[in-house]
Amino acid sequence: RVAKASVKALPATVPFYDLSAYRTIFFDFEDADWEDQLMAFKETDIELPSTMTVDGKVYKDVDIQFRGASSFMMVPEGQKHSINVTLDNVAKTQAIEGYNSLNLLNSHEDPTYLRSVLYLQAARDLLPAAKANFVRVVINGEHWGVYSNVQQVDKSFLQEWFKTKDGTRWKVPGSPNGRGGLEDLGEDINAYKRLYEMKGKDDPKAWAALAKLTKTLNQTPADELEDALAPIFD
Repeated sequence: RVAKASVKALPATVPFYDLSAYRTIFFDFEDADWEDQLMAFKETDIELPSTMTVDGKVYKDVDIQFRGASSFMMVPEGQKHSINVTLDNVAKTQAIEGYNSLNLLNSHEDPTYLRSVLYLQAARDLLPAAKANFVRVVINGEHWGVYSNVQQVDKSFLQEWFKTKDGTRWKVPGSPNGRGGLEDLGEDINAYKRLYEMKGKDDPKAWAALAKLTKTLNQTPADELEDALAPIFD
């Protein structure tokens, strides 16, 4: 058991994703069977309301879902699952330092707990990548352990790296046949839609641009590839 009064709040000068920060995030659900509900709602769009407390500040009406593929299916009920937190479904301006969505990962296949945080820290020196650090999670007063706290790749992420919230974000949904390796699938856009997920509003021009990219990558002679990619990639 962990009481809120036993946890010292970090100063506001310590950013939420600062590597030196080790915050405790409290979630309080009204129902004692909150875990049963989250397990049942995993493959639906239903989220479970909760009250979240961080550094002594209370965030009401946040929505919680269990997330992940193997990190969900390979972990029995009663053990820690990865968690997605949405802060602004009800209170539209509610956020932590501008972040309105949190990803808390259970590191189920990483006994070191370091893989996500270490990789993303190194990656940010070379290319746009999410921020990440560690938090501990307490649910209805019970300590659920250490989680990797990984920034959502959303419009706030785009604003930080590219100074705009415009642009297309892509996701390759996890599956045994994921094949999200930018293979050339021809001109049929539906072939790409089976493997890739466009975040946000559907944009036919963006699908066409993805097909053009894969064709350029796979059909351009090696000695011409750098010039061919220059107008496409930064």
